[in-house]
Amino acid sequence: MNPQAFISRRVVTPEGMRPAAILVQGGTIREIVPAKQVPGNFQKHDFGDAAILPGLVDSHVHINEPGRTEWEGFHTATRAAAAGGYTFLVDMPLNCLPATYHRCRA
Repeated sequence: MNPQAFISRRVVTPEGMRPAAILVQGGTIREIVPAKQVPGNFQKHDFGDAAILPGLVDSHVHINEPGRTEWEGFHTATRAAAAGGYTFLVDMPLNCLPATYHRCRA
């Protein structure tokens, strides 16, 4: 996989928002540098003023699989989450089939 640089004037980091380039090699973020410091062998993707921010975590999701997949299942929940910028979901089961100890004992 070719090394890539994702560039924006609005990159959100733990220190705040700033112009930067995110250097990615082998699917891993290697470094965040000023845009002028992108090595020549990196494929550049310039997003202008579009914000680049870390993936979001939703720690309370009801995916309803198995059980009520006609309502929402893993496929639709994860696609919707990805479209909204979420990269990690923590399922909070509503269903007791199969039984989940903490939900069905009470």
